[in-house]
Amino acid sequence: MYKMYQFSAPMPYTIEHINKLLDINKQIEKSKIRTLYFALPSNCSDCTGFEQSRFITRNNTDFNYWKQLILHSCNKGFEFIYLLNSPKIYNPENDNINERLEKLDSLLNKLLNIGCNKVRVCNPQLIEYLNKNYSNFELYLSTSSEMKTINEYSNLFFMFKNIKEFVPAFDLNKNFKFLKNAKNKFKNINIEIMINEGCIPNCPIRNSHNLFITEFKNKPNNKNIFNIDFFVQKCNQILCKNEFEYLCKCNIIYPWEIEKYSQIGINKFKFVGRNTDIFSTGEYLEYYYAYLKGIDNINNIKKLPLRYFNNYICTNKNITFSVDEIKKYLPNIKHFQKYGHLCASQCGVKCRYCYKCAKKVQKAFWKKQKELQKRNVPFCAIKK
Repeated sequence: MYKMYQFSAPMPYTIEHINKLLDINKQIEKSKIRTLYFALPSNCSDCTGFEQSRFITRNNTDFNYWKQLILHSCNKGFEFIYLLNSPKIYNPENDNINERLEKLDSLLNKLLNIGCNKVRVCNPQLIEYLNKNYSNFELYLSTSSEMKTINEYSNLFFMFKNIKEFVPAFDLNKNFKFLKNAKNKFKNINIEIMINEGCIPNCPIRNSHNLFITEFKNKPNNKNIFNIDFFVQKCNQILCKNEFEYLCKCNIIYPWEIEKYSQIGINKFKFVGRNTDIFSTGEYLEYYYAYLKGIDNINNIKKLPLRYFNNYICTNKNITFSVDEIKKYLPNIKHFQKYGHLCASQCGVKCRYCYKCAKKVQKAFWKKQKELQKRNVPFCAIKK
């Protein structure tokens, strides 16, 4: 008997698309999207500054504009979590913290008035503020805390004893020893793992990027260095240096790997995607559907593009590999069950497993390119 996998996803921006998630739940067997999470867009008048607001609307909005969608989500049985997950720390000598807290108080009370009392947090100052002033809120720790060791989490949970759940840092996705030990040590705290985040692993500027997102507004500074594009361009330099190595080293968890996490007691997973243009159109929901159908049976997704399962490259049509074509060349999850805890100290030096897999992917790519070229050559031009 299989476990029912529970997923969280960004709250869609229309009632129609929220209902689409309900339809998806009806069509799958082994999983359910149970939770929707959301943060106001950065140009919303009620945005507090404690969010990582990853999108902007054409027209300025307020909380009331989004309230109907939150209420609809809750009425349809979804759990709702509001994101106050920016890692930004506020200093009263440089920041108008009273203005921030006034907006925060207003938003929290609006959430309470419609029955929402769950927030995902990162800033320890905010956690303390919520505990002292809004003890009726349930706290869920964000992956943006970027903690990497058992003792870091242990010390944080000692400081703040009422955290209900945490999403481990993305770089821990394949560290099975950490995940298993964390599950055993923090028995009363749920673990949710982010599965389709395509950010490069071990990114040295991820924290800085997350800090910037907090303040991202409609008109960013025109100088590229102080624009949000700066962070994306830096990431792309690594991705484009060797896209085959990226495919083999990214911490994506594919549908056929989910059961390995269930074996150590982790059955909660998180979809991302709200920062893409195709999320607002509803197209991204089809990727969620494909992922969940892949868990039901891998035969459902064999012919689908692998890129559907990676938020960073999902719209890149130059990556033409189907699941069936590339799966056999990708790193096997069994390798990380044995050695994933060593990646941080041995990758590229003592261990070159993923690099060897990348060579196989590259070889398969060039073979496919030659086959495509042959297909495009006119029949009369083929040499006998």
